[in-house]
Amino acid sequence: MKQCPACGHERNNTDIRCPECGRFYSKVLELIEEEALNEEKSTFRGRCKRILNSGNINQAMRAELASTIAGLSKKAVFALFVIFVFVFALVITVL
Repeated sequence: MKQCPACGHERNNTDIRCPECGRFYSKVLELIEEEALNEEKSTFRGRCKRILNSGNINQAMRAELASTIAGLSKKAVFALFVIFVFVFALVITVL
């Protein structure tokens, strides 16, 4: 929270009380807001919102995919590779 919730005065992160109106800042509210922002960044819903709200959906989709793949371990990448190969082999045998 960068402003006082009562009067809207800009504040420093070290202030405990608003210099304008005297209201105490709540650390709990700040922590809840930060947690909600972090959750919005990391959830599927938040990722979809970022992609849809971007100007270039194709580029945003590629960026999200790249960041998702970068966050995977080697075991996870190998497991996905095996799954894709298995599905590809099944499709080829049916055709």
